[in-house]
Amino acid sequence: MKRSSKFATMAVAASLLTALYGPQAFADDSTGKIISPAPTTTPNPTKSDLELAHEKGAISGYPGETDLHGTQFVTRGELISMINRAAKLADVTMKKAPFDDLESWQTQAVANAQAAGIVHGTENGRFEPNRFVTRQELAVLIGAAMNGGATPNVNQNVLNYYKDKDSLSDWAKPYIAYTTLGGVFAPTLDGSFNPDAPMTRSEAAKALKPLLFDVVDVLSTNDIHGHIETAPDKKRNNQLQGGMETIGGIVNDFRMVNPNHTVVVDGGDMWQGTLISNLFNGQSVMDTMADIKYDAAAIGNHEFDFGLDTLKGNIKNAKFPILGANILDDATGKRVDWTQPYTIVEKGGLKIGIIGFSTPLTKTTTKSTNIEGLTFADPAPLAKDLSAELKAKGADIVIVTSHLPGDQQAQSDKIMDELADLATTTGNGTLDAIIGGHSHKRVVGNVNGIPVIEAQNWTLALGHIQLFVDKDSKKVVSSGASLLETYTNLTTGDAEVRDIVSGYHDKVSEKEQQVIASAGVALTRTPYRSAIDGGAERDGISPLGAMITDAMRTNESADVAFTNIGGIRADIDAGDMTYGKMFSVLPFGNTDMTGTMTAKQIKTALEVLDVYSKLPALQFSGLKVEWDNTRPAGDKFTKITLTDGTPLYVDGKFNETRTFKAVTNDFMATGKGDGFTVFGEVKDWKIGDVMLDAWINYTKNLTKDGSKVTLKDDGRDIRTDLQK
Repeated sequence: MKRSSKFATMAVAASLLTALYGPQAFADDSTGKIISPAPTTTPNPTKSDLELAHEKGAISGYPGETDLHGTQFVTRGELISMINRAAKLADVTMKKAPFDDLESWQTQAVANAQAAGIVHGTENGRFEPNRFVTRQELAVLIGAAMNGGATPNVNQNVLNYYKDKDSLSDWAKPYIAYTTLGGVFAPTLDGSFNPDAPMTRSEAAKALKPLLFDVVDVLSTNDIHGHIETAPDKKRNNQLQGGMETIGGIVNDFRMVNPNHTVVVDGGDMWQGTLISNLFNGQSVMDTMADIKYDAAAIGNHEFDFGLDTLKGNIKNAKFPILGANILDDATGKRVDWTQPYTIVEKGGLKIGIIGFSTPLTKTTTKSTNIEGLTFADPAPLAKDLSAELKAKGADIVIVTSHLPGDQQAQSDKIMDELADLATTTGNGTLDAIIGGHSHKRVVGNVNGIPVIEAQNWTLALGHIQLFVDKDSKKVVSSGASLLETYTNLTTGDAEVRDIVSGYHDKVSEKEQQVIASAGVALTRTPYRSAIDGGAERDGISPLGAMITDAMRTNESADVAFTNIGGIRADIDAGDMTYGKMFSVLPFGNTDMTGTMTAKQIKTALEVLDVYSKLPALQFSGLKVEWDNTRPAGDKFTKITLTDGTPLYVDGKFNETRTFKAVTNDFMATGKGDGFTVFGEVKDWKIGDVMLDAWINYTKNLTKDGSKVTLKDDGRDIRTDLQK
């Protein structure tokens, strides 16, 4: 490592701390107080990094003081002494001091670190022990200590997180990349590394943790939904993002830094949602996951979409465990026998138990005929028992990978929903980490002492939970959670995974690229109202919702048509409407179902509020409605007619003189889809065409004269309280 000429350029104001405090000046604590140095093998997980480092003997207090100066900058001499203690460097025999600017109490520690390949001098051959440590110097010193004194062989693409990456010194770059992947630094997209900024003692204590403890890196995906290919991000100038080759590349990067303790899991909804997945019943997704060597996955609600037999086959053929600890057979009241509740993986001497949970919402978010006879139990009481069972089998750590949804308040960062409920009800000490899914949200934080995470969807983010494990007790003493971006410039894609994806892509490309029609404008899921009078997301009719339900109604010669907003999964840009693009909008393979409904039943369906927006968001055709959101739930609609003016509900009165031919999708027709129980009252449902086929045929007829699809709000959905 020839970098001595570079160190002098990073000098900042010299510190007098060593002269003032002597050989014990190696302490730090965010509390600012000295703690008894009595060692413990089971530190409290709520203790700060500084408390933990102090208990492990890496940091000690100043003689005669109670203030540990937690915000004070750390010097080179102090940091090397901390590293000596944390890494337990052996004392080497010295004939003379390694540098001529060391005080007597500094000499042995610096000599030990020099012999270990951790420290080098500056361009004038001096060590400069009293100079503040800069961020890139700390990366070099800690990184060298973590890597046995050797220059790390690591992918430096992770440095693209930092917008000032060009200001990093070349000799420091491999170490900055290594320590960034090692959790010493938290990368923020388009943030700055600030290589010459001095480091506080608190920051130094955090950096010592990989030396003091075993580190387990838990990487997680959720809601892949078949998105195994990279895709452009329109918000970042079409920069490529996601795809399983990118996930594989990031996993490879972490395994280069932490080969023995990296765990990879998924939170469910792996294979339903894209043509490249659905045409093969999810096998393309499973092949990429197997190549990445996932350790486990949970069963999501959409794992049932291809039918229970297909799910059982996928579980049997998978090269990694697909887990469902809370799926019960109604006939026996016991856990089903076609999946397992948990698995134990051994990583570098640690036994890690992984429990898999499905969301209880599966009962209402999956086609009921595919889950007939199954119950999805509350995971909390099961988690306690299964954790105890795993620990009885020797598990040192217990984590959950699940399809439990999470949400997070923007202002307070408070974490909510099933993900938080499990952490709250199981209690600290039962579980060491929880991974969620289903809601497609970015959720990251700590609930009840347990790190929890949900990594959006479609491989657009990767969850990272870091567990610090005491080497003696094998208990988790500290943890952290963060979300990693999946832009392709942040890693080098896994070549084997890329080849797998390419092979499947070639098989579907001809079908995918078939042009059905041309869109003159973008066809979106954004409600017409949000662009007109301030309506919210999932607030009424959208262009795609209107067109798809028009297609359903026309195809089945019905009076009215309904579909749920959650079943419309993508937008279509202006231009060619290919089969692949239209498939991405309706990927679930749903079929039309026709039946007979009364006016009262139609109003009841319209009154159901969306679970996210808490507004009516049912997509419909054949009706013209008026509603007022200031009215109570269940009675918001004040006027409902057919488009030809035939009344269904006018002036508080229902049309009881006739019934209406209605069409919806097979998911909704069960009465158990998205809370629309009223559809379950219909007794004469008959199966029709596949929704996607109906939409494609409608689109072809709409544009058979060569015209383009251009949708306009036809006034079928009027929210009167926004017009007052």
